[in-house]
Amino acid sequence: MHQAVQAEIRNYIIRLGLRPGDPLKPEAELARHFGVSRNSVREAVKALESTGVLETRRGSGVYVRDFSFRPLLDHLPYALMQGRRALSELAELRKTLEAGMIADAMRAMSQESVAAMRETLAAMRARAEKGEGFPEEDREFHRLLFADLGNEMLLSLFDLFWQAFHHAAPPGRGTPIRAYEWHAKIFDAILTGDPEVARAAIYDHYSGIEARLRDEPSGP
Repeated sequence: MHQAVQAEIRNYIIRLGLRPGDPLKPEAELARHFGVSRNSVREAVKALESTGVLETRRGSGVYVRDFSFRPLLDHLPYALMQGRRALSELAELRKTLEAGMIADAMRAMSQESVAAMRETLAAMRARAEKGEGFPEEDREFHRLLFADLGNEMLLSLFDLFWQAFHHAAPPGRGTPIRAYEWHAKIFDAILTGDPEVARAAIYDHYSGIEARLRDEPSGP
């Protein structure tokens, strides 16, 4: 019942055009409106709080919450730890999105972002030459690829994928230098101005991630 009430509340929010920060009607009034028990409304509200749709303010009531990927991020690593198939599917989705968006990203990319990517790559190489991993530089590099599109939801989604994957993925067998080279190849491809070359470099980069998930060597 409470799952059905969740759907009713979501539809109610959309139908009334409620915005983040707007209050819902009191629990008793919602129960009458939907023709259900107050307990069903209470359970539905708790579930919608856990997914980031609503928030309860003590002594004030229940309010529509601003959209956030945070609840999904909180649950995604647990789902990914159920097996490598889920990780492989996430990597495939991320690869498809990045490859599909790279042409638009290249057209929008500023010289400032190019310079920032070059600096990030230099930091990657310095750490790789010491045999160190570079997770934060990796994260920043992929952010910079699409930053100039100005699509905050896309950036949040890509970052969510990055965090979830790096939280749940097994240790890699490849060397840090090899990982650096994959990123450098993407950057060099972007400098050519040819989206097809850049797309191929992204696919090559993800071939290493896919080999990692298969627990196979990722190349010479």
